[in-house]
Amino acid sequence: MNGHLSSRPSRTAHLSVRLLLSTAVAGLALAGCRGNKSAEPPVHPNLNMDFQQNYKPQEENAWFSDKRAVRALPAGAVAQDRDRSDVELNSGRGADGRLLNGLPASVKLDDALLARGEERFGIYCSPCHEKSGYGHGIIVQRGLKVPPPSFHEARLQAMPLGYFFDVITHGKGTMKPYASQVPVADRWAIAAWLRVLQVSQRAQIADIPDASREQLLRGTP
Repeated sequence: MNGHLSSRPSRTAHLSVRLLLSTAVAGLALAGCRGNKSAEPPVHPNLNMDFQQNYKPQEENAWFSDKRAVRALPAGAVAQDRDRSDVELNSGRGADGRLLNGLPASVKLDDALLARGEERFGIYCSPCHEKSGYGHGIIVQRGLKVPPPSFHEARLQAMPLGYFFDVITHGKGTMKPYASQVPVADRWAIAAWLRVLQVSQRAQIADIPDASREQLLRGTP
């Protein structure tokens, strides 16, 4: 030392600082723990999530003149994507209540619709129905006790297109409804693609347009 005090902190000082820091961290961790029941309020630096201004159904709210916490919807308001004015589109039935035997007037049959239908069918339907529609999907192969019927049986070939839209919407037998997962437009796209599958399994060579038939006979894409 040469008679001078060292300016470097001692080993004991380092240990003391580390101990204090460890104790502080442990204290914060315990203070934030809410796993045990306690009569004391939880330690929470921001109480906005614990104490929100909300009301129960039919509860009174003095801020409004009619004291109603639940406010009436503005006239003409509809939920997003829930416009029900197009009956054919949303129900799959005509004005007479019968199932449509084709697409609604507001749905255009084109390549985009069929491409969308094929994609959605592959996601939502093929696990049970198989991509070809014969009903031997992977879930059936893994032991589904009540397999779905084949779309190619005579009974389902004769069904109007609105029938398939209705089944997707409301379910049938052991099949649950898919209305919450599949939007209305996609249900029609799936139904259209399903009809394509049915036609493809019983089509004749004469049904193919001339240009495409020549390509097919030549074996060219």
